[in-house]
Amino acid sequence: MKSSEWTKNIFSVTYYLMIIGWIFLLGILLYAIFINSGKILEIMGDAEEFKIKSKNALYTFLTYGLLSGALWIYIIYIFKNLIQNLIFGPLFTKFQIASFKLIGQLIIFMTILDETSIMVVKAIFNSRLEIEFDIFDFWFVIAIGTFLIFLSKIFNKARILKQETELTV
Repeated sequence: MKSSEWTKNIFSVTYYLMIIGWIFLLGILLYAIFINSGKILEIMGDAEEFKIKSKNALYTFLTYGLLSGALWIYIIYIFKNLIQNLIFGPLFTKFQIASFKLIGQLIIFMTILDETSIMVVKAIFNSRLEIEFDIFDFWFVIAIGTFLIFLSKIFNKARILKQETELTV
């Protein structure tokens, strides 16, 4: 039971740290919009991957970061609730099945969306099409999402077997 508590705590800490990072990014966007976008443009213009030179590009980049971050926070939130349900609730519930499936689908969706957006941003800001991503990281995260979907199917079969066993007893 100690490992399940550790897992729950790790996801809780990750969730709250991601929220703090998201709020910080929101603050940067609001600062850029209402106070001084020049300073933020200066900082972002020195980035190695993309050279952001216009206010609209900066706003678009930060807004995408906020939306992407919000969805990753939502994924961690669902994971945190799922782990708590697995620890304290009965096993093989519809909630657990739906959570595993949703988390897997969202992880796959966000991984593909993030990699695609990085490719598009590099093409726009660096004026060249560059398809470059770490194949191991990309496929590993996709595999995790696929595994979670597979795990939802296993939990669904276990739920059906559990119901049949309860009916025969």
